[in-house]
Amino acid sequence: MPAFKSKFEATVWKELRKHYKSCQYEPDKHEYIQPVIHRKYIPDFKMARNVYIEAKGKLDLATRQKMVWFKESNPHITIIFLFMNADNKITKRSKTTYGEWATKNGFLWLDYRSDWINDYKKLKKK
Repeated sequence: MPAFKSKFEATVWKELRKHYKSCQYEPDKHEYIQPVIHRKYIPDFKMARNVYIEAKGKLDLATRQKMVWFKESNPHITIIFLFMNADNKITKRSKTTYGEWATKNGFLWLDYRSDWINDYKKLKKK
């Protein structure tokens, strides 16, 4: 079993492997450009060519910025967020939820509290 960075990733891995035997954990590194700085990002789960699921319990400012920069640098790659709770607010004072932030920034997303495997299957059909 891979070495996961969080218990949530390990839980997601177990469920994905039941339905998608070819799913891989962090198999690829992709470059993205942060203004003035070149960085690398390793998406959590590779589902298909250029399609990844990124499992997120917490969506802090640094992660939000990184993901926007990554998307701008790699428009051919689809990142689908799997939020532990898509209704969490991005900050204590904000009215914006994780799901709303993702939609506003052009990301697909799933909520782990729902039937997310079937929701992912529906996304694939679109």
